[in-house]
Amino acid sequence: MATVAEPAAQPPPAEVSAASELQTIAFWRYHARLSFHTPLAYLKRDGQQRTQNPPDLQPIQRTGKGCGEWIPYRPDGFVALAELSQVQIDSWMADSGVEREQKLRLLIRFREIFESKVLHVDQKLMQIYSLVDQETFRSVASSLKGESFPDEVFIAELTTLRGIGLQKAQLLWNAGLRTPAMVQAAEDAELQSIRGIGPKLIAQIRSQEVA
Repeated sequence: MATVAEPAAQPPPAEVSAASELQTIAFWRYHARLSFHTPLAYLKRDGQQRTQNPPDLQPIQRTGKGCGEWIPYRPDGFVALAELSQVQIDSWMADSGVEREQKLRLLIRFREIFESKVLHVDQKLMQIYSLVDQETFRSVASSLKGESFPDEVFIAELTTLRGIGLQKAQLLWNAGLRTPAMVQAAEDAELQSIRGIGPKLIAQIRSQEVA
């Protein structure tokens, strides 16, 4: 009498699903956020790939406070959209397109000027105005600039000082104190002449390390 072979044991549905999901991801590629506020280090990371397996990269690892994120790709080279939230999909699509490389080149050059330790702030501003007015970059620059560019980028940098929000940063900028280092080097009397800045905040500012 012939015996009927028992069917092979099947993994639970959850395990099958998890295994199939892992097979759909071949690698992760870093997409920098295309913004004048994104630090140079993150812009230069754009396009880097990693092949580490989950769980260290799941859910998608965000780094640099919104400076970019690791996007999963399938073996066929397409983005694994099923692994992304709608917000992430919208963000990725907004930073994609035929002008992406040109925008990235502009932003890298901008941040090289902005983060320079050699140039004075006035020299930075002159070079930035010249950069965005170049015919090569004029079109993509207009799509990236805010209404108060480039002042807004410098003002945002002032908020890296603890105790300084956007409102106080704007007042500091208007007073000619345009970098965290200039704020720290200012006389107490000059700082106290700015609304909302008193001895306690001045002491806090002076206690901080400024790059």
